[in-house]
Amino acid sequence: MKDTIQALEEALQNEKRAREKAEELLLHRTSELLELREALKVKTREYDMFFDNILDAFIVINPSTGNVIKMNDAAVKLFGYDIRKEPFNLVNIIYKDDFAYAMNSFAQLIQDGTFPNYEARVYTKDKQVKWVQVNSSLIYNEEGQIIGAQGIVRDITESKENTVNFEEQREQLAAIVDNSTLGIVLAQDRKIIKTNKAFQQLIQYNEEELLGLPIESLSFEDGHEKSRGFYKQMVDKEIDHYSLQERYRRKDGTSFLSKTNVTGVRDGKGKIKYQLAFVEDITAKHKRRVMLDTLNNLTRSFIGKLTIHDIAWEIANVAAHDLEFEDCVVYLANKEEKVLEQIAAYGAKVDENKQIVNKIYIPFGKGIVGHVAETGKPELIQDTSKDNRYVVDDKRRSSEIAVPIIINDEVIGVIDSENSSKNFFTKEHLRLLVNVANLVSIQLTNANNLERRIAAESENKELLENLKRSNKELRDFAHIVSHDLKSPLRSINALISWFQEDYEHVLDAEAVETFDKLNNKLEQMDALIDGILRYSSVNDKNILAIHKVNIEEVLEEIKTILYIPEHIQFIYPDNLPTINADKTRIKQLFQNLISNAINYIDKEEGKIEVKFTELKTYWKFSISDNGVGISEAYHDKIFKIFETLDKKGKSTGIGLSIVKKIIELYNGTISLESKEGKGTTFFFKLKKIIWS
Repeated sequence: MKDTIQALEEALQNEKRAREKAEELLLHRTSELLELREALKVKTREYDMFFDNILDAFIVINPSTGNVIKMNDAAVKLFGYDIRKEPFNLVNIIYKDDFAYAMNSFAQLIQDGTFPNYEARVYTKDKQVKWVQVNSSLIYNEEGQIIGAQGIVRDITESKENTVNFEEQREQLAAIVDNSTLGIVLAQDRKIIKTNKAFQQLIQYNEEELLGLPIESLSFEDGHEKSRGFYKQMVDKEIDHYSLQERYRRKDGTSFLSKTNVTGVRDGKGKIKYQLAFVEDITAKHKRRVMLDTLNNLTRSFIGKLTIHDIAWEIANVAAHDLEFEDCVVYLANKEEKVLEQIAAYGAKVDENKQIVNKIYIPFGKGIVGHVAETGKPELIQDTSKDNRYVVDDKRRSSEIAVPIIINDEVIGVIDSENSSKNFFTKEHLRLLVNVANLVSIQLTNANNLERRIAAESENKELLENLKRSNKELRDFAHIVSHDLKSPLRSINALISWFQEDYEHVLDAEAVETFDKLNNKLEQMDALIDGILRYSSVNDKNILAIHKVNIEEVLEEIKTILYIPEHIQFIYPDNLPTINADKTRIKQLFQNLISNAINYIDKEEGKIEVKFTELKTYWKFSISDNGVGISEAYHDKIFKIFETLDKKGKSTGIGLSIVKKIIELYNGTISLESKEGKGTTFFFKLKKIIWS
């Protein structure tokens, strides 16, 4: 019994100790639980703060239904929905064209637990379409069951649009590059890394053949030093772009002249990363410029040349040199003997003494040159081996061009050139030589006209000398008349006056009348002497015979007097005024200025134009030409008598001084504007004369 009680007491003590230990453990667990609960509250608050304040939209959805169960303010702002006010299902706002992709992505999320960088379009509450990027993951409970799906949603609409725009611009740029008529080359360290179709067609290499090639390997060496110098300046940051002319070598061995514009593309540190080159084929443009320069050079060289021989040598030397012809021969036609004689040459036909070697004579109708002389039509032969008219001169050549020189519908000569290459000459060469032949025709015609003008001026000079002598004699005579006749007239007048005074009381009425008549005759004689004296002075305004003068009629009369070459246009308005003036003086004024303009026009197409303006008290006229022009240093000198700019003696130097004197008779002024090589305009004003 005692043992039983003791056993029960021990059991009771054990139970008590166990309970106390359990209570102690429970108290400890309770304390830990309270601490965890507090920690959970803190974490929950932190999570809520993070959730609410995250800049990107953040949502939590029920993966079974798609209903949004939690969203932050950024999500409300993005989608326009607020679950605190109304339910919001994410599935319902998926863009129709992206729905299948969205469902597949969601299935991938369920399978993998995460789905990064999901991109699709959604509808907002106000029906806008926005691009979003979602990084999502699943939420599990302690048992590992899916209780939700969360995602950070970013609005990438602007980025997407920029990407689309960038792609469009990239495609547009690619289209521009691919379809550009300019060759485009992108190089790095002066080696090709990209070219466009235009450059490939220009150079006759494909893209694969060009990649990695040094850009200099495609051009001729004569331009390399200049190109390297520009590149060094670009590397040294002295320039960002440059332009130069280069000759490129094609794959087939031919070449073309290019204008190359190179721009340096720098990296963030300012170092040259790429070189972008635009290559333009200017071969044809260069040829046209050369031909135009040749024509201009010939035009200048013809000035002062008065014979066909002088002009022929200019053609042979200038044209052949500028156009890089192998040879050039000018033939002169002998109409009587019906043959063509070589009178000038360039190339192998000329020796060191500038003499034609083995000069030949070609009958009209023989060979290509003779055929051109006979028909008056130019010829362009691309392959002389196929033309049985071809005649060998110093050696056989493969192509030939021949152009007639025609004056007054008659062939006076032929310009001929041959080349050792077939198809060397072009239609542009033919057009140029036709223009040269026309220039020769005009120059020779002008030379003949000049000879006639020189003869006429010589005759005019002699007439002017005679007129000068006659005017002097007239002035001398007028002074003699004034002195020798007026003196006795005054004496007679005095005697009559004395006689009338002394015998007034004895003179009858008839005698008085007779003396009055005698006095009247003496006064008339005195007036006659004064008139002769006034007439002798061209500077006396009182001798001007004032009449109504139609300026258009004056110009029409001048046209019948002066020789105006066909290549000179003479232009004046149809409303020219009628003025009160001395017609002879006005005619002399216009004639001198127009004649002066004709003499100094050196252009292929000359122009003389008369204009006028009516001012309040003056008539203002201008006469302009497109002649050689006058240096500003001579603008004042040319109005002085016997002053001339013509050092060859073709001008008397009187015309403009006469013009100035006539204008001064009308209280007028004369001035000029001129530019050497461009032409001259004379402006003069004549004071209006009120006369009826």
